[in-house]
Amino acid sequence: MLNNSRESVTCDATWSLALPGAPLAGAKKFTVAAGAQERVPLAFGLPATLAPGEYALDAAVRFGTGEMQRDEFKIHVAAAAPPARANGRIALFDPRGETTALLARLGVRAESIGATADLAPFDVLLVGKAALHPDSPAPDISRVRGGLKVVLFEQTAAVLEQRFGFRVAEYGLRQVFPRVPDHPLLAGVAPDAWRDWRGEATLLPPQLASEMRPRYGSTVLWCDLPVTRIWRCGNRGNVASVLIEKPARGDFLPLVDGGYALHYSPLLEFREGRGVIVFCQLDVTARTEPEPSADRIVRNLLGYVADWKPAPARKIFYAGEPAGKTHLESAGFTVALYSAGAIDANSLLVLGPGATPAGTAATEILQSGGRILAAGLAQTELGALLPPGIESATREHIACSFEPHRAASPLAGVGPSDVHNRDPRKLALVTASATIVGNGVLATAQDGRLVVSALAPWQFASGKSANLKRTFRRTSFTLTRLLANQGAATQTPLLERFASPVSPGRAEKRFLHGLYLDQPEEWDDPYRFFRW
Repeated sequence: MLNNSRESVTCDATWSLALPGAPLAGAKKFTVAAGAQERVPLAFGLPATLAPGEYALDAAVRFGTGEMQRDEFKIHVAAAAPPARANGRIALFDPRGETTALLARLGVRAESIGATADLAPFDVLLVGKAALHPDSPAPDISRVRGGLKVVLFEQTAAVLEQRFGFRVAEYGLRQVFPRVPDHPLLAGVAPDAWRDWRGEATLLPPQLASEMRPRYGSTVLWCDLPVTRIWRCGNRGNVASVLIEKPARGDFLPLVDGGYALHYSPLLEFREGRGVIVFCQLDVTARTEPEPSADRIVRNLLGYVADWKPAPARKIFYAGEPAGKTHLESAGFTVALYSAGAIDANSLLVLGPGATPAGTAATEILQSGGRILAAGLAQTELGALLPPGIESATREHIACSFEPHRAASPLAGVGPSDVHNRDPRKLALVTASATIVGNGVLATAQDGRLVVSALAPWQFASGKSANLKRTFRRTSFTLTRLLANQGAATQTPLLERFASPVSPGRAEKRFLHGLYLDQPEEWDDPYRFFRW
């Protein structure tokens, strides 16, 4: 109750939680002084048989003035989570101990290790919240390529940027969005449970740590560039506090995204070789109040990595203009030039503008079990290179919308913002005889073995304008994701960086190379504060 009048007000309050069959109700009378507040804590014992769902808490207050006010609040009751399941031998690197306490509460056993431990006997490595520092030793996880599975709980922006080379944002999100809604890591978390989590996140201090510059205001370093920031006012309700920009290099599958134009992901599955790393930047550890959705995600994480199995890798062949092959190699792919004829079932053919194989070759490749990805082809090239029947039209493309794709889709992890063209131009959009996504900027056929993207990132790489850079950045991620969904293997320096501390004397800037394909500039930071 907030009394913003100039005199004391008496209140006659009643409330009710609408449960099936037996609503829980209460009442209280009190007086609120002028300019004061009165807070009445409400607590309800829920029946053990109550079904999960949304229930309304209704309050009505009659004031001494005769005025009546009502308000309503939705309470979300979550299903009881299954017990945490963690198979195999688990190592835990957690100097701070917060993740140790979380696992103990969930009934999970793990063996505590130091930074120099040999991980050969272990199946899974859990890295605790804020366990790493830019210049501190850490376990060697190079065995990920041989099958080791790793889960990284929340790490600071300094570690993600300086040690691993990610671009990050310290911008607490109170809402995120499932990008792969049927993924096992998201099981049991209702669509409306991805916002306003209970309590406060504790990875970051409540206030922004910044430098005050005259004429500029509050300033932080982003990719070693001074950029202005608006102040942060607490962490209450945060779902994710430190966000990773989706990389353009490496097999990173964003399971949840959020932030500016949904360019960031606080839950990323990274695969290299025969192993997997899950980057969990969701604020699941050491919250000031328990959050059922956070606990469910941790249980899902442990069960998922225990069952995870690698998929076969495919060899990449390329046909088209040289710029396409150069781009693929810069994204970490090993590419062979395609000449003619069929390729085996463990191969993937990428067709770029200027490719010359006949459409019959595409039919033979698909019939043999091979895969094809066409990127940036003109309408005439689509007709000549792809199997007969697929129709297209040359139209302007700026943006489109579509629902998130399922985990088994060849388009999994790609969202509408990733195909947003900030440099409007006419493209060959698929119109018929395929599964069309959006306005035809993406399409699939032949049970997902053929994928068509109207956008080729290297066609946006020239120039310095912000619209070209952002389109290049997002379409680069899109192409890498489409290739990885088809089984194409890519290399990154991430595993080596994990065990390699940053040397203060060498002024390393790992964020400039390795995971992204463009150089950051001050205005690339979408959270730059312009003080308008």
